[in-house]
Amino acid sequence: MCFPVRYADDFVVLVSGTQEQAIEEKSALAKYLRETTGLELSPEKTKITAMTDGFEFLGFRFVMEWDGRYGYCARVQIPKAKSLDLRHKVKECTGRDSARGTLGAKLQELNPILRGWANYFRFCYGASNVFTSLDWYTGDRLWRWQRKVRPNANASEIAKGRQRSSRRPTVRLWRDGSVEQYMLAWTLVCRFRLAWMGTPNFATSSGEPDA
Repeated sequence: MCFPVRYADDFVVLVSGTQEQAIEEKSALAKYLRETTGLELSPEKTKITAMTDGFEFLGFRFVMEWDGRYGYCARVQIPKAKSLDLRHKVKECTGRDSARGTLGAKLQELNPILRGWANYFRFCYGASNVFTSLDWYTGDRLWRWQRKVRPNANASEIAKGRQRSSRRPTVRLWRDGSVEQYMLAWTLVCRFRLAWMGTPNFATSSGEPDA
C-alpha cells in the first residue's frame, strides 16, 4: 500500500511493504513523471529509506521510534542541523561586527527570527527541550554582545538589563523598556491535529485544498 504526501513539487511516498516493492514503486513513479510531464526524479534528492532510520522533509525529521508503552511510534522532530542554523543566526546578530546600538534595537532584530522559528517547529516531538536550550543560548549571546557594546561597564551594570518579564513577572530576561527577549520555551507546543482534514483521493484530485 502506498500513501503519497505532497507539498508543492516536493513529495514523499510511504510504502507499506518490502524494500523491493519500494524500488518498484520508485521506478514506476519515475516512468510516469517522465512520460506525462517530462520531469525526472533527482538522483541526489530521491532516496529509499526505512522509517526507523528516518528522513527529512520540509525541514522536519520524520522517524519511527520505539516506545516501551506503545511500540513503534511516528515522531516529527527538529533536525539538529536546524537548531545549529538558528544558533548561527543568533551568533551573527550578536557578533563583534554588530556591537553597536541599544539592547532594545537588538531585541527587535532577534525576536522575529526567534518567534518565526518557534512557531514553525512547535508541533515537533521534544520541541520544549530544544526551545529551552535555545533560550539559554540566546540569553548568553546577548550577555556577550553587551560586553562588547559596553566594554567599560562591569558585570553588575550589564546585569541590570535582565528585568522581570511583563508577561511572567517571576521570570527575569533581557528587556529594554517594553521590548523583551522572545522566549521560545513559552511557545505553545502541541501535536498537529488532522481530524478536520479529509484525505484526498490522489487518483482524481491534485490534493490541493478546494481543488
